[in-house]
Amino acid sequence: MKKQIFIYLFVFTLLILIFQLVNSNKVLNSIESDWRKEVGLRKQLQDSVQVLQERLDDEVYFSLIQNEGAQVFFPQEDLVTLESQLVDAVYETNLLANDQKLVPFAPMGEGGFLINKVKVLNHKWLVADFTDGTYWGEIFVTYQKLKNGNIRFTVRESFLYPLSD
Repeated sequence: MKKQIFIYLFVFTLLILIFQLVNSNKVLNSIESDWRKEVGLRKQLQDSVQVLQERLDDEVYFSLIQNEGAQVFFPQEDLVTLESQLVDAVYETNLLANDQKLVPFAPMGEGGFLINKVKVLNHKWLVADFTDGTYWGEIFVTYQKLKNGNIRFTVRESFLYPLSD
């Protein structure tokens, strides 16, 4: 009887060990599969970050802050503050009378054309997008910071996009 109990215990222990071995193997394979997926996802994300960084570098190539010529042209200026002042000054032209606005087109709607977006390209130029809700276009503007701190804008080019059906 004692012998049979030991045999049953041995068989039961052997079955538990086999179950643990199979279960551990499945868990290990599952973890390894998840790890491989994570490695693949991480590589894909790193590639995406690299592509986005290259696009960002291309986008800021034409910017006041990144432009070495602007840094030489405005040696005593904080370029971040200057860019903010320029953008604010362009947006403030939205508040002027229609004949004093930067947009050189006659108003076609109730409110006239308003500038939506401004991109300062360098120490002399900026581009802006404008719309009246129906029509839209862009302007190319040169600017000059005067000694008294005011900014003078000169519209060089402008166009309206044609309406599409």
